[in-house]
Amino acid sequence: MQYDAAAMQNHPSAHVGFSKIYEGNPPWDIGKPQPPFVTIAGQVISPVLDAGCGTGNTALFFAALGHQVTGIDFVDEAIRRARAKAAERGLTAKFLIKDAMTLGEWDERFASVIDSGLFHVYAGDERRCYVHGLANVVQPGGRLFSFTFTEEAPEGGVSRQQLYEIFTDGWDVESVELVRGEVSPAFTAEFPDAFPEGGPKGWFAIIRRKE
Repeated sequence: MQYDAAAMQNHPSAHVGFSKIYEGNPPWDIGKPQPPFVTIAGQVISPVLDAGCGTGNTALFFAALGHQVTGIDFVDEAIRRARAKAAERGLTAKFLIKDAMTLGEWDERFASVIDSGLFHVYAGDERRCYVHGLANVVQPGGRLFSFTFTEEAPEGGVSRQQLYEIFTDGWDVESVELVRGEVSPAFTAEFPDAFPEGGPKGWFAIIRRKE
């Protein structure tokens, strides 16, 4: 069986496309944070926003460390699962059904924003809209911690240069590191050839909002 990496992007509705993926095994739902977020955990400051939180793996990791965490996703099923996980683990975290495209209209502010695989979903005007929204919700001096696919990913991604170019006005890109992400074992069992070299290559970037 082959995995059609472009299937979601080709769907007329991104919301329906992502919702469809949750009928199976989302490749990103690995049951824990991507490794770079564990490595930089000591740099994260509350309050924390997990943008595109999925089923809450990263948000709940930081909640377990005592952080005040809000996770948002526009897929109802993802948020339902995230809330169920929080209840099962006895953790306090807020999970909201919310589109990251609306961050520019939000009055909440965060010292840290986690983005695990959301940024590379957007292109063109949507990418600019997302970054504009991040500028609205990240407190001055706050940081964005982002794991995003490289331009080599079959799903589409971004180059190192593109990261620097889009985060120019009002931001400082503090570091960009090439990493390899992990993939859900259930997804790999179903689609063993989807990532022949292991997990997808990604950039892990730490980007500070200027004061």
